[in-house]
Amino acid sequence: MLLKTGIILLERNANSLKNYFDKFPDSYVESSRRVIQTPSAFARSALFYVQETGYLKLKESHLARRKNLESYLVVLVLSGSGTLMYQNLIYPLEKGSCFFIDCMEPYFHQSSSSDPWELIWVHFHGSSSREYYRYFSAKSAPVLKPQSFPELQETLERLLEVNTDSDLSVEIFSSRLIVELLSLLLLDITKSQTEKHPGHQKMAQVRQYLNEHYTEKFSLDALSEEFFISKFHLSREFRALYGITLNQYVIARRITLAKKLLRFSDYTLEEIAESCGFYDASYLNRQFKKSEGIRASDFRKKWIN
Repeated sequence: MLLKTGIILLERNANSLKNYFDKFPDSYVESSRRVIQTPSAFARSALFYVQETGYLKLKESHLARRKNLESYLVVLVLSGSGTLMYQNLIYPLEKGSCFFIDCMEPYFHQSSSSDPWELIWVHFHGSSSREYYRYFSAKSAPVLKPQSFPELQETLERLLEVNTDSDLSVEIFSSRLIVELLSLLLLDITKSQTEKHPGHQKMAQVRQYLNEHYTEKFSLDALSEEFFISKFHLSREFRALYGITLNQYVIARRITLAKKLLRFSDYTLEEIAESCGFYDASYLNRQFKKSEGIRASDFRKKWIN
């Protein structure tokens, strides 16, 4: 009898705790859901992993303030408005806004009292989170209005749904969804940056020209004359838009062609060098090793059937 009573009490306590952690105080929340996870050792070492994910629709204003938290946070504002304070700057937030921040930095976000917001979010870490965030922060302000908002929302909703359970398959699927989330964000800011760049159409023409002529002798002077742009302006704008110098772009295209010929042709190194625009095998080997860490001849040996 005592054992049965103890089991009933444990079940009641478990249900009570579940409701407590899944919900925010009823006084200011219309609807909410929160899931907290503890990653496995494998997830910590190899995957992106969820620390917390949730959904919240407020009745009134609410302030969340944190710092020194080893976590990255992505939040979508589904409705309503508010503000984010991050890196000593205040950012307005409204329906369609998104922010991506490093929670080691002090921050707070607060819903408007007159227009309480509805949010969906994920706190995550692991894998190459830091590198994704560094790339994002170098290209974008923490707050943006992404064109891919519907896809981001769908991904976060799936992430919240799948994390109602907790096992390795959930961790693997969650990692995949976090990658999808981050990829959507990076593609969005890359597209936005390209479209906003004043010379993006001209630079797209330059890149297309290089795609068609990269095996030919490369000359910045000739390229400058071809497109009626100064060498300085051409070099600066191409790198600003594509994150790579003109010379690096040409070399990368030549290396890619060399790989194909090394693997799928019987050409000699001299013939491959000439076909790719390197002109001699010695230069091909130097550039190949600089790019791939091995000489072109060694690459061919490793990939030969």
